[in-house]
Amino acid sequence: MRFYKDFKEALSEIKRDLAEMGIEVHPKTYQDKYIADDPDYATLELQNYVYTVLHPNPDDLNPVQPWADMEFEERVAGSKGMYFNPGNAWKERSDVWEQFLESDGRFAYTYSERMAHQLDIITEEAKDNPDSRQLYIGIWDPNKDIHRLGGLSRVPCSLGYLFQIRGGILNMTYFMRSMDYVTHMENDMYLGHMFQRWMATRIGVPIGRFTHFVASLHIFKKDVKGVF
Repeated sequence: MRFYKDFKEALSEIKRDLAEMGIEVHPKTYQDKYIADDPDYATLELQNYVYTVLHPNPDDLNPVQPWADMEFEERVAGSKGMYFNPGNAWKERSDVWEQFLESDGRFAYTYSERMAHQLDIITEEAKDNPDSRQLYIGIWDPNKDIHRLGGLSRVPCSLGYLFQIRGGILNMTYFMRSMDYVTHMENDMYLGHMFQRWMATRIGVPIGRFTHFVASLHIFKKDVKGVF
């Protein structure tokens, strides 16, 4: 596992690792799109990449705004008894998300609806049992997503978030199966850390380390120019 002092250092070093150690992989599908015959969707990939940011600060990141903050508010709306699909945040980044709207005008899933019923339970459990090893909020739904594999439909790139209160501070580990370095990485860092900050405020503890596990960290050939 790599340790970085802040998000700026993490982004720089991760890019170097991807350029120097990434292996070539060309999957058949991207989300729910068939791309096996499209050379632009060949990737450089790092498997099982894990890093920790010791002093996470959202000011060190440059997410797509106002989409990122709107998306975050929709994700945590379950604490107010609400959830959204499709919501409104996607409209601020329609060039990325509109293609994934299904025939009924909804997405195959949203973080908002996947997280809604878990937020208050985990918050209260953290307050009652701060030394718990069970403070996990899951995004992957095995009852639904197992039937959507192979490009049949979109399935979550995020698996879930594990919170641990140690030494009186809230550490978080963010588990992902897949992440696109160019289109999503800085946004995923930001949204993940904002969730950590949100939970820390609700629980009433300071923010600790941000750890990120990505099973497939990759960059598409179409995006390499200007990055490396």
